[in-house]
Amino acid sequence: MSDGSLRVFGIDLGTTYSAIAYVDESGRTTVCRNTDNLETIPSVVYFENESNVVVGAIAKESAVTQPDRVVSLVKREMGTKAVFDFDGKSHTPESISALILKQLAQDGAEYSGGEVDKVVITVPAYFGMLERDATKNAGKIAGLDVIGIVPEPVAAALHYEATTGARDKTVLVYDLGGGTFDTTVIRVSSDEIEVLCTDGDDRLGGADWDARLRDHLLASFSEQVPPGIDPEDDEEFLQSLSTLAEKTKKQLSQVDSRPVALRGAGASARIDVTRAQFEEMTKDLLDKSVDIVRRTLETLQGKAPDAKVDEVLLVGGSTSMPAVAERLRAEFGWEAKLHDPHLAVAKGAALYALGRVVHKEQEEAREKASSAADADDRAADVVSDLENRTGIAAGTLTSLADKQTRNVLPKAFGVKLLDTGDPDWERKPERFYVEHLVHANDALPTGPRTLSARTVFEGQQEIEIELYEQSGARPGPEMEENKFLNEGKGSITGLPPLPKASPLEIEMKVDEEGLLEVNATEPSTGKSLRIEVRVSVLSEEEVREATSTVSALTVSS
Repeated sequence: MSDGSLRVFGIDLGTTYSAIAYVDESGRTTVCRNTDNLETIPSVVYFENESNVVVGAIAKESAVTQPDRVVSLVKREMGTKAVFDFDGKSHTPESISALILKQLAQDGAEYSGGEVDKVVITVPAYFGMLERDATKNAGKIAGLDVIGIVPEPVAAALHYEATTGARDKTVLVYDLGGGTFDTTVIRVSSDEIEVLCTDGDDRLGGADWDARLRDHLLASFSEQVPPGIDPEDDEEFLQSLSTLAEKTKKQLSQVDSRPVALRGAGASARIDVTRAQFEEMTKDLLDKSVDIVRRTLETLQGKAPDAKVDEVLLVGGSTSMPAVAERLRAEFGWEAKLHDPHLAVAKGAALYALGRVVHKEQEEAREKASSAADADDRAADVVSDLENRTGIAAGTLTSLADKQTRNVLPKAFGVKLLDTGDPDWERKPERFYVEHLVHANDALPTGPRTLSARTVFEGQQEIEIELYEQSGARPGPEMEENKFLNEGKGSITGLPPLPKASPLEIEMKVDEEGLLEVNATEPSTGKSLRIEVRVSVLSEEEVREATSTVSALTVSS
């Protein structure tokens, strides 16, 4: 590519493995290989000392000997206030993820021969706005210009459509990654990818299958060693079991059985594991995913009763397990397609990233136009110029720029209310709940949704509003099923003493980028409150502090 500044990258920031890709001069999506000549790196961070961290395979190996200095599966903590302390410094899930992103950016720069700056990062479809913003902040902390956050199934569908020529189909994406699972129904057409509905579990993934096999190996080993030997006293052995379990799981996707040689705590044993055994010990995990698929289909029927799933696409490395396709065939009669499961998301993200850049430049050119015809000419000139500067065919650039994606809200938002349903509520401890105004699977942007609430006390002169996001797999009113949003709080003050049960009108909407806006009005005075929440765990100051901490570290693989 003649102008490296125009090269944009797609990053699949995975729970267990991550990858980075871009669109090369021929218009082909290319995954950047790392220094080990591999297309993915383990999403593992090893804090070697106060100034150096290691990301990838060596970090994963270090978990065996120095587990207290290694962070794995950090993606499962995104959107939380988890803290990791190393060498007198505190790290958040965002800053740990930023270290992984820095290594990916270094690998991408070395492989492509150009700086990695503008990126699109993927997230599980079922990630809420808190998790999505945390991912974007991770990119900022890593020093990257994050031009978009795209759901993994959308990225996979982009790659799928680009490589198979899929047109006007309804595709169900079954995405079983290393640490998360979601299932998404997407309508694919020549000019649009529309998410119809999504569901999932951000605590279900291939790592859970690994853990089951690890526990089985440990139990079998313990039965074979001589009396008086406790393998659980050998910490290094226990850590190595996790790596061995993952390796054996992958092998059992290719063969019916594998002998596993174990050595630890001064003893050794051979354990034979069959695919049938492995599938039986993990059946309940697969059951969970099937239940989520059923829920997704129920949601689909509620939104689009005539919709029919034309194809099923398997995404995520864990879908390589034969039991996945077999179970979907048995339960639903589907012949699921295993289409580049490990790399489809990164490749699709690269396509999305390039499309975003071309579309933005076209829009900026159109804004300077004097007429509709002039606007079209200017947009065409942008494509022609980019073709000359990048070597990518004009048709490819135009197709990516014109491709529209329409998403849904992954999780519900609501307001905190006091439950006055019990006639004797005033004599009992206050009981609060969350009333959701916008719901999971509402199309984005959501139209304004309203709620008519009432004051609860005689003479009330202040009304407080608190905003929450659904935290569980299904929306529920209980406080513990929801997460308070930072900066999602405000009050209408200076009111005259209001009669009990005075009305309050609350309006809520969410834009395409996840900006939540709430307007509350007390009708008798016209006094109002407006809250705009860019849903986030970290404040801007905390992002700056994390950026400083991460930039001071040397990252290597």
